[in-house]
Amino acid sequence: MKRLMFLLLGSTLTLFSCDDANSSSTASTGDTEEMVVEQAAMKRDPRLIGGEKPAIQISIEEAQERIRKAEQNQLVGYWTGDFGKNKITLAITEAANGKASGHSICAGNYRPVSGTMEDLGNGQYKFALREPGDDKYDGEFVFSVDLPASSLSGTWTPFRMPGNSSRTYTLNKRNLVYRTDVGDYPEASQRLLTSADVENLLPEELELMRNEIYARHGYSFKNKDMRYHFEQQPWYAPIGVDIRTQLTETEARNIDLIYEYESYFEEYYDDFGR
Repeated sequence: MKRLMFLLLGSTLTLFSCDDANSSSTASTGDTEEMVVEQAAMKRDPRLIGGEKPAIQISIEEAQERIRKAEQNQLVGYWTGDFGKNKITLAITEAANGKASGHSICAGNYRPVSGTMEDLGNGQYKFALREPGDDKYDGEFVFSVDLPASSLSGTWTPFRMPGNSSRTYTLNKRNLVYRTDVGDYPEASQRLLTSADVENLLPEELELMRNEIYARHGYSFKNKDMRYHFEQQPWYAPIGVDIRTQLTETEARNIDLIYEYESYFEEYYDDFGR
C-alpha cells in the first residue's frame, strides 16, 4: 500500500501550492538561483529567518569578509565550544586599538557584542564584551586569550538576576569551512535528489535530511531536538540564524522536494500504517 501511494505521489505533488505548504502544522522548510533560495528557505521554513533582525545584525557573509580581511590578526575569528547545555560560537570580527566587537550565536539567538580589549603583555589579551542589554538573557563575556591563539577561556555574567546563571567556558578557534561530505545524507548538498531518494524515508529521516542542509551552513537551531543532535557532530558549529543566501540552488530545490514529501506523509500518515 505504501509503495502504491508513493507511486501516486509524483502526479499529485504538483497540486500543492505555497499556501498549502505553509498551512501545515509542522511545515518547517522552505527561475533564478536567488528566487529558488528565497522560495525554499523563506516561504518553506520561516524559522531560517531567525525572527525580526535587529538593525545591527550583520550577515554571515559580512562577518566572514571582516574575518578574512583581518586574517593576520590572531584574535579575530570564530571560537566555538560548550556553553551550559548548548554550544556557542563567539565571532570576533574586529579587535584593534583597545576595542573589539562581533557577535554570539547560541540556541538560535544572535546577539551583537562590543567592548574593550586590553593588551596585558607577553602575548596575553583580556576582553570584556557586552551584549546590548535589551534581551532578558543578555550579559557580559569576560575572557582571556594567549597568543598564539587556539582557545579562549572566561566567564559570562547575566545582566539580570535571578533567573539567569553565570557560565564558564573554553572555546576553541575554528576554521569553519562549508563541506558537502558530512552528515548522514551528504547527497542532499551534492546533487539534485529524485523521488527514489526520499520516497521510502520515514518522517524523522526526511526531517533530518532537510535540517542537515541547514546545519552544513552553520544554522543555529532553536528546535531542541535538532540542536542537540547537530551539536554532537564534530563538523558542526552554529554561526548564523539566517542562512538563506548561503544555500546553493541544488540545496534549495532539494529542500523543496523533501518538504513536499514531509507534508504529504503527514497528510496521509494513517493510510500508510507506518
